[in-house]
Amino acid sequence: MGRKSIWFVPILYGLLAGGVGIAMMMFFSIRFHTNTNTIIVDFRQLAIMISFYYGGGWSGLISAVMIGIYRLFAGETIQFSSWIGLCNVMFTYVLTGMCMKRAREVSLKIWVRTLIGTVCIYVVSVTIVNAFSHSYALHAFYGIFYMTAGLFAYYIIKYMKRADETLVKMREAANHDFLTKLYNPRSFDRLFRSTADDAEQNNTSFALLVLDIDHFKRVNDRYGHLNGDVVLVQIAQLLGETIRKTDFCARKGGEEFAAILTPCTIEEAIDIAERVRKRIEEHLFVLEEGQEIVLTVSIGVSGFPQLPADALFYEADQALYRAKETGRNRICVADANTEQLHVPARG
Repeated sequence: MGRKSIWFVPILYGLLAGGVGIAMMMFFSIRFHTNTNTIIVDFRQLAIMISFYYGGGWSGLISAVMIGIYRLFAGETIQFSSWIGLCNVMFTYVLTGMCMKRAREVSLKIWVRTLIGTVCIYVVSVTIVNAFSHSYALHAFYGIFYMTAGLFAYYIIKYMKRADETLVKMREAANHDFLTKLYNPRSFDRLFRSTADDAEQNNTSFALLVLDIDHFKRVNDRYGHLNGDVVLVQIAQLLGETIRKTDFCARKGGEEFAAILTPCTIEEAIDIAERVRKRIEEHLFVLEEGQEIVLTVSIGVSGFPQLPADALFYEADQALYRAKETGRNRICVADANTEQLHVPARG
């Protein structure tokens, strides 16, 4: 799915921009005739630039080819000006590619430079077909109006980009914990329900880890709540680095974290839980004033289909409670068919 989306987005933008460019030539253009040629004045170059901005080189190429082919056959017959129009489009593509090397990262300076370059290409094109002598005023008006429209398009694009970034930030804020940037309880519960439904329908396995920092209250009491937050952030980072890319991790509240492991057997879940426990045990937590402390965690593990999906949270919590009661810094598994795994506390 990921590979398909890599190609789908540029192709889609290219097709859309190509369609817009063709529409500009069909409905929003000025045509005048010289002795043997038909000159079409429009804003097709803007469509290629916008396509480049959103979709990159492949998108720009698709739109340029579509617009160029249409320009070649736009008249009743293929004239010399038709070939010049095709060359105009392709040179616009080359120039835009040279100026806009990174999609969506175009400054005003680069955009203006590209606009000026495309105007120059237009001037060369109409000069080759000897069209300047027919209407100096029209070409001058076109250049001014084209630059104005291009700048207007740039600011509209930037406004839409800022609005999109704001929406993404709001969505992230609604779904993620403000401190650790992991999923918050509400979004994690939604992910859990979705994962459980998929597992039940497809008869696949997944697991749940519930993790709690041992003696976290001592950190807050001795070093202050600010350093407690520092520890929570580092725990979140260690979790994110240790679990797999297919897994989901959340801060459930206070010093408690949880992770959905999918797809995952109970044996794999125990192995991942042990890696998390060991990684945290061996990590030196650096506090605000440079102090270094060592912490441990206790972990409860439950898995589907060994247990019903709607019982996983409760059973994982009970396993976590047993891990705390039996010495901390260990893993307990909520499964009657699996022997509980106890890891001796450090020291």
